[in-house]
Amino acid sequence: MLAVFASGTGTTLQTLMDCQERYNYQVSLVVVNRACQAQERAEQEGIATLLSKDWQQIDQALTSHQIQLIVLAGFLAIIPQWFCEKWDKKIINIHPSLLPKFGGKGMYGIRVHEAVLAAGEEQSGCTVHYVSAEVDGGTIIAQSSVPIMPVDTPEKLAQRVQQAEKNLLPQVIGDLLSNT
Repeated sequence: MLAVFASGTGTTLQTLMDCQERYNYQVSLVVVNRACQAQERAEQEGIATLLSKDWQQIDQALTSHQIQLIVLAGFLAIIPQWFCEKWDKKIINIHPSLLPKFGGKGMYGIRVHEAVLAAGEEQSGCTVHYVSAEVDGGTIIAQSSVPIMPVDTPEKLAQRVQQAEKNLLPQVIGDLLSNT
């Protein structure tokens, strides 16, 4: 059983819902910390949703839904340390760079791609990692790289990295849940 935490449009959530059968997992709960399109997508698919910023309430919902793995999918909130410790090695995130480069507080979305290009990197990509109390500091599970093109803008790079994310994240989830 999989829970997805989201704060935005839910494009990653949609990918995860679309890949459930292929990778043999089930999205059972979607947690959002504000009203957003991700919540609407989940409700349209008949998936239970929870709109909350109360970590105790979120913890209770995860337990009652017998969640085995939590996926952060564009979830823009810092998770408290006690929660990370309780769910140790049960929370994963996908980050739009090859960590440990270009991670940490404030490094999300287009900011990451701007920083990658400004640094003159030859490649970028995405990283799936376990979540710890340190932002983007958890153990790396898998990475997928994409080349930097001479004509890249942050937006063009973001599109290629997002495609890599769509390929990598469902596969990692399937692999992790098949080992539980």
